[in-house]
Amino acid sequence: MTLPITPDPLEGFAREPFTALGTTRDLYRMGTGPAVIVIHEIPGITPLVAAFGRKVAEQGMTAVLPDLFGEPGRAPSPSYLASSLLKACISKEFTTLALNKTSPITAWLRALARTEHERCGGDGVGAVGCA
Repeated sequence: MTLPITPDPLEGFAREPFTALGTTRDLYRMGTGPAVIVIHEIPGITPLVAAFGRKVAEQGMTAVLPDLFGEPGRAPSPSYLASSLLKACISKEFTTLALNKTSPITAWLRALARTEHERCGGDGVGAVGCA
């Protein structure tokens, strides 16, 4: 699947803060319908991640992109990737979620999912990882 990249990758997304467990992070939201949380890998919400979120919204869902680290909308480069590697590894967090264990970020993401389910409805909340 080819994902079109716009000049401003986050154009059309609504930015809003979300606070849970004493931590506030920005969310980028687009669309209507059941929520799908698009969890980015290193280095952050890149233009490709934003384009994927846009595709989720076009399919009749609410795309919710939490800004976990990095500079939202920034294109990856070797130096940006290297600096981001020091901060987190999202695949480890997916494993933590799958094993029904907890960490500060997985607890925050679970709180986000609960809130999004209340807000958007549907059978549940989807979560996908996107690099």
